[in-house]
Formats: sequence, structure tokens, C-alpha cells
Amino acid sequence: MDKLQRTISRIVEYSGIGLFTGEKVKIRFKPSPANTGIIFVRSDIEGHPKVPASTEMLYDTKRLVTLNKNGVEVKSVEHVMAALAGLGIDNVEIEVSSNELPAGDGSALLFLQLLKDTGIKTLAEPKRIFYLQEEIRVSNGDASMIASPYDKGLSLSYILDFDGSFLDRQCFEIEMTENNFTTQIAPARTFGLCTVIEEYRKLGLGRGVTDDNSLILQEDGTITKPLSMAPAELRFPNECIRHKILDIIGDLYLTNFTLYARIVATKSGHYLNTCLAEKIVESAKNQTHK
Repeated sequence: MDKLQRTISRIVEYSGIGLFTGEKVKIRFKPSPANTGIIFVRSDIEGHPKVPASTEMLYDTKRLVTLNKNGVEVKSVEHVMAALAGLGIDNVEIEVSSNELPAGDGSALLFLQLLKDTGIKTLAEPKRIFYLQEEIRVSNGDASMIASPYDKGLSLSYILDFDGSFLDRQCFEIEMTENNFTTQIAPARTFGLCTVIEEYRKLGLGRGVTDDNSLILQEDGTITKPLSMAPAELRFPNECIRHKILDIIGDLYLTNFTLYARIVATKSGHYLNTCLAEKIVESAKNQTHK
């Protein structure tokens, strides 16, 4: 990937609904100069407050990634962040007309295509590249992530394991390149377990779920559409594990680095992904101060 910063060449927008809130929302991507970073702007709030896409703004990472600055929230940023990471876009302003980004088709593909179609513009400043120098480990129960030094780019490995339920244990590994992300990761849609459907209903979540933007894992191993419960047509035989890697890519991009490291994740979700992102930022600060 080019080691110079990137932005987009023109404004592009998209309207949809939020996966969790079900609210209508418009998102507008605008070109930005070098060294300004990725900034979300709440266009529906007076003064258009800005929320930088960074680990410092992390607020809630239980089911989705929420950023918050001075009480201003932007929810479900992970798929857009993954698309930006996949294209190596370092600088962009993202206006959003509600507190949750649109779901698109439940993957990063729609956002990737929108951004790519604008034309990617190279800027005359170097990227913020971080070569991990020491191993970092984070864990939560039986879920874990290990980041190790790796000078060839970003390597991602995931182990999906539901302890004998839902799906058989799966492993998947990929090198992060623009082509690999575009063809192998970006189209993978979000999924949930059938056992959480009732919980989500009670909490008033998942109002934007459709048969086209989500998958449901049944306890017998079948994968269905969430509303009709008809068999789902998968984009990949292992679409769910690929989406887990998509989430890692988006969450780690909150470091604001082009990261050189090898990541091995077992059963991780947004909480651990963002814990690792915070540790990487901390490691970068320590290296700078040495």
C-alpha cells in the first residue's frame, strides 16, 4: 500500500437506516487535507459538533462501537472504519444526520464502493505507520488477542469457536491488502446468535435489521435470514468468521495508524478489539518517549 496519506476526491453521500436504532440517517463523506484524520460530524445537532475517530473517544463497545465526545455520540462506526482502512484513507470528514451510522447491507462493501467510486486522492504527507515492537496480549474470559511484531504489513488470524454449538470451530487467516480486503473481507455481513433475538427485542435493539443486512446462526448450525428465518444465501461458506476479521480491521483503525503487526484473535469481539487498539496506542506513545 502507498505510504503517503490519502483522502477522497469528491463528496459522496448515502441514506439508510441504523442497524440498532432503525432510524433514518444520511451520511456524507467529504475530502479532508493531510494530517486532519477521520472526523465524524453530527449534522443534526446545532453547531455540528465533531467526534474524532480515535481510541480516546471510545465509549461503548459491548455490541457495537460507539464514540462519544462531550456527550455527543456516533454509534456503529466499525464497518465504515473498516472500509476506510481497506482503502488506506487517512483523512475524511463524515457528516452523519443521526447518532447511528447506516447499516448498508451489514458489511463494509457498500461503503467501500461509495468511497472507491469518488476516486482516491494521494496527499503529499507520509502516513502514520506504526511497526509493533513488542508482543501485546489482551483477554476476557476464554477470548483473547495477541499482537506480535511483523514487518510485512498487517496479518490477521481468527479462531471462531462456540464450544460445540452453532458452528464447528473455524480458523481463517489473511494478509491485509486492498485487494484482499475488497474481495475477501468487505462483503461479509454481520451476524447474531438466535439466542440473543429475544434479548435484543426487550432492549429495543436491532430495529434496523432486515433479511438482507444480517445473518442469524441457529443452534443446529444452520444460518438463516433474521426476519423470515428462511435459509440464508451466504457470500462465503465461512462468511461469519470473515466478518469477525472485518470488525477487527475497523476497530484497530481507531488507532489512527497504518499498523504493521500480526494479530491472532480467539473468540474476540468489539470489546477486546478496542482494548487491543488502546494498548497499541499506548505502546506507540511509549516507543516515542524512549
